[in-house]
Order: sequence, then structure tokens, then C-alpha cells
Amino acid sequence: MAMPIARKNSFHLMLSDDELSLLHMLAEREGLNASDYLRMMLRRLAGTAPHMAEMLRLGELMRSDATLAKILDDYRTPAKAKPKARRAK
Repeated sequence: MAMPIARKNSFHLMLSDDELSLLHMLAEREGLNASDYLRMMLRRLAGTAPHMAEMLRLGELMRSDATLAKILDDYRTPAKAKPKARRAK
């Protein structure tokens, strides 16, 4: 069994009541407490390329796999090119 990480540093974050409620709601949705949720998000974003981090944020906001899949599909499918006009000879 892995040993727990020893945490000796403390970071205090000033949040409004709404922000604190949102943090607790997001953490609860993931089955975590607020501290673990923030750690998870930091690690996830630190190890992700910037363009993928944006997609992760978008996915978190949308929370709809079907909609996200549609956006990704549209992103992956190149736009149809207009047919080139033929030159008269």
C-alpha cells in the first residue's frame, strides 16, 4: 500500500460565499473534498498541453458527452473546400 503524501505547506485562498459553494459542489461531484479537488485540478492542468487544457475546461463546463463529441467531430472534420474555378483556354 502506498504511503500518503506528507503535506506540510498551507495555502490560504480568499473566496466569496458563492465561490466556496461552487468549489464544494464541484468537489462533491467528483467524490472529493475541496482540497483534494484543487490538487487534482492542478495536477491535471500541469500535465496537459495548453490546447488540451482548454478542451478539458470546455468539457467540464458542458458536462455533456454528446455535445462535446459533436464539437470535437466538427473540429476534426476539415471544412469543405470550395471548388476551384476552371480557367478558360
